[in-house]
Order: sequence, then structure tokens, then C-alpha cells
Amino acid sequence: MTDVPASRHTEPNILIVDDTPANLELLSGMLKERQYKIRASISGKLALQAALNDPPDLILLDINMPEMDGYEVCRKLKADPKLKDIPVIFLSALTETIDKVRAFGAGGVDYITKPFQLEELRARVETHLTLKAAREFLKDKNRFLEYTFSRFVSPEVVETMKKKPISELLKMERRELTVLFADLRGFTAMANSLTPEELQETLNSYLEVMVGSVEKASGMMDKFLGDGFMALFGAPFRQEDHARRALNAAVSIQQAHRRWMSERAALGLPCRPLGIGLATGITVVGAYGTHNRMEYTALGHTVNLASRLCGAAGAGEILTIPFTRDEALRRPNADSSRQSLAFLDKGKMFFKNIQEPVEVISITAEEYNDERTNIL
Repeated sequence: MTDVPASRHTEPNILIVDDTPANLELLSGMLKERQYKIRASISGKLALQAALNDPPDLILLDINMPEMDGYEVCRKLKADPKLKDIPVIFLSALTETIDKVRAFGAGGVDYITKPFQLEELRARVETHLTLKAAREFLKDKNRFLEYTFSRFVSPEVVETMKKKPISELLKMERRELTVLFADLRGFTAMANSLTPEELQETLNSYLEVMVGSVEKASGMMDKFLGDGFMALFGAPFRQEDHARRALNAAVSIQQAHRRWMSERAALGLPCRPLGIGLATGITVVGAYGTHNRMEYTALGHTVNLASRLCGAAGAGEILTIPFTRDEALRRPNADSSRQSLAFLDKGKMFFKNIQEPVEVISITAEEYNDERTNIL
């Protein structure tokens, strides 16, 4: 997963720009008491270079300076993509309204007239540092959500997630979900006969179809697993009808995959049938990892069971359990589409790392349009 920028945890870095050394000394002394990291520049040109070398969190900027006045310095800062978000507070003896208008027009966020009160200066500095920190937190949150989820859920879901507290989305919690696994049957043998370019094209083409089917059912594509994938229904947002959505998605996936195979076979391109397993139950879901490399996923028995069911599924088959079927049938319809499904009891099966035998139900592609079906 892509690295996420870490938030700033050090003391605020303030750049003071004034061509009068006595003013620099006075301001530095006032602000150092608040544990700020203070830097000083005696000209606009030096200030721009200092900001480029190490962007400050806030700039206190005088207006009347030789060579380059404060207005021009501010305009140059705002024209640089790397520096444009740094708040600039103008400090000036100019008191006319036109001077203040020019300052705000150049991009300043505040204007303090000299002589100023110490407490007023500190209060305004603190206010703008707090506002900047809040903006950076929001940007970091949105970048994190985009890095973590944009490949696995629809853009609309990502935008909705941005409006919620990040702690609500990422905390590890117990939750009932439906987990879906799918992978290609006989893929390893086929892959041995393909060039790397053919293999990449086949996987990309196949997964493009799969992602679209999962997103259409409002599921989350948790991860790609070689020629397979894992998807979640009921996360990151709760869905009361997650089992129904997952079963409908499984059917849609098989239908889309059959069309994909027909199209590729007609063109003489490699393709293999698909097996799907899904199970509903309690999982532990959320994000885990390091501060800059996180993974959002579900863990637990239900995940393992869905994976085992996928491994046991035949070509074009969907395997699930009675609980998933029952939960799907008792929930209101997830959307306007209605899937016709035949549930065939396959009896009990034993799976690796699962102690008790599991009652298994099969839904095969040939029976999706059978009149003897249950309607989801």
C-alpha cells in the first residue's frame, strides 16, 4: 500500500521577516516563550529562499522593506505550490484601509498594526497555527482514505468516508460481515504457458470485470490475491443486508465472468472459469499496521471459511453456508435488481483448520435462471 505522509509532531516553525534587526529580536523574544521554533530573515529575497529550504508553519511579514516589499513576497509565496498554504500574517505600521486591503489581496490571512500588544500577537499566531493544523489533519485524513480505499471501493464511497471521523472508520471492532473469495480454476497450469505480457493482460482484464461487479453491489474489494480476490460486504460502512448484497454480487460476478470468457474465447485469448466462496459471520474488521502503512481488512473464522469454500468450489460454482442464505432471504431487497437463485444442499464438508464439519450449499451458474429458484 502507498505510504501515507506522517503528520507534523514537532514544535511550530515560524519565519519572521523584517529589515530592522531590533524588530526581529523583539518578535523572536516574544514568541520563543511559547516554545516555537523561530527563524528570522532581514529581506524578502532571503525569506523566500528560507521558506523553500524549510517551509515554515507560519510567516510574520513586514511590508516596507527594500528591494522587495511584503506584498510581493506574499504574492510569490502564494504562487508556489509548495508554499501557497503557509499562513502569512502582515505586521506593519501602515494603518490605512487600502494597505490592509492590499495585504489580504496578496494572500495574507491577518493584519496586525504596529505597535501591537504582545497578547494580541500571541493569540493571532496561535489561532492561525491551529487553523493550519486542522487543515493539514483534514488533508492527511483524506489522503489516507484515498490511498487506503480508492482502489477498493467506488469514488462515491470514498467521498462519504471523508465526512466521517477517521477513528470511526479504522478502529478494529467485532462486526457481522459477509466475506467473498473468488479465484480462477486451473490458472496456475495456464499461467505456465503464457508470456509475462500475456499473463499481465489476462489478470488485468479479468480483475477489471471483477472490481466493477463488486462495486455495483456496494461491496469493498479488500485485496487482490494473484488470480483471486477477497471482497467484504458490510464494511467499511455497515449494511444490514450485507448477505443479500454478497449473494447477488456472487451471481453477477459469475454472469459477468461467463461473458468475459465467451468474448475472450472468440478472440483466441486465454481465460479460465471462476470459483466463488462466501460466508457470513462475526469478524474483527478495521485497520492495522504502522503509522504510515496501514491495511484495512477483516480477520477471523468467517474469513477462513469463505476462503475454504472458494477453494472447494467447482468451475462456475458458488459455495456458501445456510446462515448466509437465511440472512439473505430475510432481509429486504438490496436494490432494484432481482436475482433468481437455486440453493442446492451439498451436505457436510470438512475443511482444513476448521474443526467441525460445515453444511455447504451450492449455487451453480447453469441454474441462475431456473424457474425453481428462490428470489433474492
